[in-house]
Amino acid sequence: MIFPKAKKIARDLGWHKTNHKVFGLYKGYFFNVSDASIIHTPQYKYVSVTTGNLTEEQRQKIKTELTINKKRLKFTFFDIRENTIFFKFTENIMPTKISTVYVLFDFLVGLLKDLSIPEQSNCHSCKTNEGINYYDLNHTGVLLCDHCFKQTDDKFYEIEKERISKEKSYLTGFLGSVVFSIPAIIIWVLFAVYFGAISSGMAFVIGLLGFLGYDYFKGFRGKLTRYIIFFTSIISIFAANIITVMALLIKQGLTINQAISEFQTNPAANEIFMQNIIVSFILSCIPWIWILFIRKDDKLIIKPAEKF
Repeated sequence: MIFPKAKKIARDLGWHKTNHKVFGLYKGYFFNVSDASIIHTPQYKYVSVTTGNLTEEQRQKIKTELTINKKRLKFTFFDIRENTIFFKFTENIMPTKISTVYVLFDFLVGLLKDLSIPEQSNCHSCKTNEGINYYDLNHTGVLLCDHCFKQTDDKFYEIEKERISKEKSYLTGFLGSVVFSIPAIIIWVLFAVYFGAISSGMAFVIGLLGFLGYDYFKGFRGKLTRYIIFFTSIISIFAANIITVMALLIKQGLTINQAISEFQTNPAANEIFMQNIIVSFILSCIPWIWILFIRKDDKLIIKPAEKF
């Protein structure tokens, strides 16, 4: 999701976009701007500038200048990476002002020029100025020439082909999700029976274990993956709540057949079951939202970027 202030920056500067970022050139230097997930607390705004390879002396000077000016520039954190500088603005109450982002842009442009770090309007891989286009490279904006794009695309294709050859089926992934959910179901029931607590909080864990199980069993990662994990989580939560109520009835001295009959006919048992199901589903919302809407696929991508 691209937030309104990032959208305005992109429109004003004629930038391009990925699903979650806006990016482009500002006074010859290349920037990416994005925000943390909407459910993240606190919120963050992220800015990165492409620098290319830096000498150790340049790194030290950049680190010194950013440390000195951190308060004035209002960022929370910075990290000098291999060929970028990354910034994080914490947004506890008020969002970061657009003017604050532009102040950082201008400061960085001046600093990079002073350190004789060249502008980044050429190919970020081979440095040529010919056939340059904007691309979405694994959800980050880059500038590449036609040749480097083709090379990267071919490389990703081979990597994906090898990965898919090692993966199995959707069914294998489903079984993995079920197997990994079983320990959480067992702990859920044991807590209820021996400690007198209905452990609906384990619903949160079941969602995460289902994802881990699918991945561990090398289930096929396709369009249905997230829905299979979601479906497995629902089944596991229903199973855990049914087994819990049955176990509590058996603990009171009923036989298995009597417990089944009581569960089917006793309104009080059904009410307990429904209350726990509701609590379980509420607690499962966070992993479900992450699995269905936020989690990014591991698939490597490179594609022409859309103009904002």
